[in-house]
Amino acid sequence: MKQVKEMGIVAVCLMLLGFGICMGIGTYLMYRDGEEEYNTLREYVAVEEPKENADGETPEKNQKETVTVDFEALKKINPEIIAWIRIPDTKIDYPVVQGTDNEYYLKRTFKKTEHVAGSIFLDKDNSSDFSNRKSILYGHNMKDGSMFQGLHKYENEQYLETHNKVYLYLQDGQSLTYSVIRCEYINADSDTFWLGEPVETSQLLLSTCGSDSSKRLVLFCELPEEEEESEVNGEDINMEVF
Repeated sequence: MKQVKEMGIVAVCLMLLGFGICMGIGTYLMYRDGEEEYNTLREYVAVEEPKENADGETPEKNQKETVTVDFEALKKINPEIIAWIRIPDTKIDYPVVQGTDNEYYLKRTFKKTEHVAGSIFLDKDNSSDFSNRKSILYGHNMKDGSMFQGLHKYENEQYLETHNKVYLYLQDGQSLTYSVIRCEYINADSDTFWLGEPVETSQLLLSTCGSDSSKRLVLFCELPEEEEESEVNGEDINMEVF
């Protein structure tokens, strides 16, 4: 009887182990499929690093890379694309979409495939040209470091100081460079997410999941005055569209 009992315990343990392995493999494949899709999309973006000047000197630290986005091709895949976002030294290098609600792209990729990673998307009530005084982008906090998980790096004050630029490339040819101001946890029902809240400067808020469902981690970014003027004048800043 004792031997039978021990064999039963071993069988249960093996079943649980097998289940755990299967779940782990399933999760790995799920994350891999989502990231592979976005890696494919990056083929439509060409990045040219700053070049040495005529004297052979290295480019200035504040000199921007030149980014070319093939919005025409991307729109054939998903006409709801409105921008491309890049944050250096993070995995944040994704297309930005905007749906008719704030639910659809929570569980659908750029190609509208159902997937837990979802998409980076603009609040449904924002203008797609980012002309509002406050624009909000949402993205999941994925365990593999994809989507907006990289925002958590900004909880480190030193990291924020040395990585304080967010680049947004728009479909009309504009390139907007936002300065990162602060990073903090905000209650999910906070007025911060109310687009009608008065703000002194043009703001871009990047929001992802926090430590629990009641909070969001928000990266607050501002558009410098000279960038606002360029946006109003319709100038093209270091950006090509084809």
